[in-house]
Amino acid sequence: MNFPDTPFFQILYAIINTPGIGGIIVIALGLSMSVAIFFTLRWIAHGSQAEESATYAYPTTALHDHE
Repeated sequence: MNFPDTPFFQILYAIINTPGIGGIIVIALGLSMSVAIFFTLRWIAHGSQAEESATYAYPTTALHDHE
């Protein structure tokens, strides 16, 4: 174990090293990452289907002659 020899890291190592609790932590991390990836891809997909506005909030020099 390369952790500093402090009570905090000893308790943390003992909790994570337990097969039941360590497995639950790994499953929770995997599930949360999967949910985050799903919602990110859904957000990107909804953004690609958004209608583009024909008007702009402010005029720019590039749009003066644009019809």
